[in-house]
Amino acid sequence: MRIFSRNNVSKAFALSMCAYLISCSPDPSSPGVEYMPDMYRTPALEPYSGNSNYADSMEARLPVAGTIPQGYLPYGIPNSNDGYEMAGTLLKDPYPLNDAIVAEGKTIYSKFCVHCHGEKGMGDGATVTAGGHPPPPAYNSAALINLPEGKMFHTITYGKNLMGSHASQLNVEERWKVIRYVQTLQNPDVMKAADQPTEEMNAEEATPAETASVEETALNH
Repeated sequence: MRIFSRNNVSKAFALSMCAYLISCSPDPSSPGVEYMPDMYRTPALEPYSGNSNYADSMEARLPVAGTIPQGYLPYGIPNSNDGYEMAGTLLKDPYPLNDAIVAEGKTIYSKFCVHCHGEKGMGDGATVTAGGHPPPPAYNSAALINLPEGKMFHTITYGKNLMGSHASQLNVEERWKVIRYVQTLQNPDVMKAADQPTEEMNAEEATPAETASVEETALNH
């Protein structure tokens, strides 16, 4: 007994050719006919409406209560003048001042800082020269050249004066790494000093775990 007749094979071939031809398009960027296109491109929803899965219809959802995004540890030092001074005394950058860390910090700086502080940290970024906004102090100015790294971290976290908080843009690791690069703009010779470590410098150097412990201590006090 024949399972497929010659006629059935011819019909199947003809249908296959039709499907093939229909799926073709003169536009080389066109995907042709797609089976279930929603599987390829999920329909875009407005952030604040359009999602029928939720009672409030909002597509943008808040994080689950009590959760902490990876890399964004709670910062226990308060946003106050006393907290600013405390940060300058307690917090030390846990990352070494070397070429690799500085290069990472420079990449972060070019994305989040250069538009205000300028390429060399002179306070002449595009928001100042083109946008007309007040310039921030230069990193090598008397006001900032000796600014402790703990105070820098506090400022990035909370913001200060016209500078807003960058806590949502930069995690803890990124804040410390960009500070290492800023230190090279404060004083270009800082890298030369880093190449000659002393026993005193090694004793003061903190690990990331130790820094977290300091922040936890501050939180509890």
